[in-house]
Amino acid sequence: MRLLGKKQPVYCVVCKRELKHKYKPREEWKMDGYLCSDCHIEKTREFALKEKEPDVCAICKSDLGDVAVKPRWQWNMEPGTLLCQSCFNNKDADFNKKLEFCAVCNKKMGFIRYNPKPAWKINGQLCRSCWDQRNAVK
Repeated sequence: MRLLGKKQPVYCVVCKRELKHKYKPREEWKMDGYLCSDCHIEKTREFALKEKEPDVCAICKSDLGDVAVKPRWQWNMEPGTLLCQSCFNNKDADFNKKLEFCAVCNKKMGFIRYNPKPAWKINGQLCRSCWDQRNAVK
């Protein structure tokens, strides 16, 4: 029987104590549920002190050293991914080209842009004339 107005108690994933304040674990901890403050601090310390592997670029797999750049959120890359400066610049230039120019005719895009239909298998956006040509073909 469920009581009205009462919430189910929530327990810590690690120590099984009932929680007054819930702390959500980070994704890389791979834990489901909530933590108490003591366990959250302990897990944070544990992961902060863990010896890290040397960072490598996600694209070219070269060692980053002390120059690491986070990718832009629009690029849909995995969280925590790092890039070297040259790969970041290449990816940024490619992204801007897809955004500013038609994927078919390379004409500079105006204010209105058209997204291709998935059946066309075109990566990027289209100008009006290219979209109309593709849409007319059946």
